[in-house]
Amino acid sequence: MNSAPRRLATFFLLIGLLNACASTGSPESLHRPGFFVYSLPSASLLIADTPAAPPRQVIALPPPADCALHAIHPAPRGSWIAIEWDCPSGLRVQLLDTASRATRFALRDPTLDNRLLAWHPAGRALYLKVGTLSNPQTVRLEVDTGQATDLNLPGFLYDLAPSPDGARLLYSLSNGIGFGSETWLGAENAQNASQLLVEPASILALAQFSPDGRQIAYIKMPDSTAQYPPGELWIMASDGSQAHFVAQADAGRGFGPAWSPRGDQIAFVSRRNPAANQSQGTQGLDDPAEAASLALSLYTLADASLRVWPAALLKPPAWSPEGTLLVFTALENDTMTVWQLEIATQRAEKLYTAACCAGWLR
Repeated sequence: MNSAPRRLATFFLLIGLLNACASTGSPESLHRPGFFVYSLPSASLLIADTPAAPPRQVIALPPPADCALHAIHPAPRGSWIAIEWDCPSGLRVQLLDTASRATRFALRDPTLDNRLLAWHPAGRALYLKVGTLSNPQTVRLEVDTGQATDLNLPGFLYDLAPSPDGARLLYSLSNGIGFGSETWLGAENAQNASQLLVEPASILALAQFSPDGRQIAYIKMPDSTAQYPPGELWIMASDGSQAHFVAQADAGRGFGPAWSPRGDQIAFVSRRNPAANQSQGTQGLDDPAEAASLALSLYTLADASLRVWPAALLKPPAWSPEGTLLVFTALENDTMTVWQLEIATQRAEKLYTAACCAGWLR
C-alpha cells in the first residue's frame, strides 16, 4: 500500500548519525518549523519538513522511570514542545527545546503532579494545573527561565485557554459531581472576570477560541459519574452569546475541538454510535472496543456540513499550518498508527506504524 514501514526502518539507521552531529548558533536561530511524530520502538521524536519527507532530526525521548507517554503538545510558535508523562504520582510535564535538544521537567519535584492546560500564544510560556490532589494551583511558567507565577485562579478550575492575542484567559470550573460547571473570561491575573456560561446539569470543557478570537468552540457533556459519556460540540460568540449546538461528539477523553488555521472548519472526535460505550468501568483508550467506537469528524461553518471518517482515534487530531492536512493517531490491529487526511481530496493515508502524537512545529 505504501512504503511507510520501510521508510521508518531506514530512519532508525540514521539516528546515530543525526544525534552525533553538533549544532552551532543560538537555539532561536536553529529553529525550523516542520512535522513531528513520536516513534514508539526507538522512543524518539522524529522531525521532518513534511509528513512524507525523511526526518532531518531524531531526538531521543525515553519515558522517565515507571512513566508512560500521555500526550505531546507543541508550542503555537517556536521550538518548544511540552510532553506529558503519566507517572505513579500523576501527570508530569517535561519541556523539550527542539532547537538545542535540551530537556527539563517543568517542576523539579517528582512527587508533585502537574499537567498542561495550554500554551501562551507567543510560545514562550505555558499554563499548568499543579497539585490537583493536594493544593491545586494554576501557574504560568516561563519556558526560558523556569519562573512560575501563581495566577490566583479558582482551585476547582479544570480547563483553560488563552485568547489568540494572549490578553484574556477563558477557563471553566466545577465544585464537583452534581454541581454543574461555569465558564469565565478575564484577564490573566483573574481580575475583571465575567461569567460567560453556567450549566447546573452539564460540564463544559475543552473550550478553544477561533483563530480570529471571535468565536469559541467547546464540548458539553452530562454532569455524571460515567467515565466516557456522550458529548456535544457547541459554538458561541466570544462574549458568551449565541451559544448553539453543532454536532454529537465524544466526551471524557480530553479530545477537544481543533479549529482550522483559517477558522472555517472544526475537527473533533465523534462516535459512530453516540449511545454506546458509556463506560463506568476502567476500560478506555487501551480497550479496542472503546477506541473502535470513535470517528474523526469535520464541521464546516459556512454550510454547517459534517463529514465523518471512521477511525479508532487514540489522540486528538492536529492541523497542518496551511490547513490542508489533518494528522491523527489511531488504533489498528492493536498497534498505534499515525495517519494523515488530505482535506481537499478527503483521502486518508497511513504514515507510520508503532508511532503516535504527530503534529507540527511552527
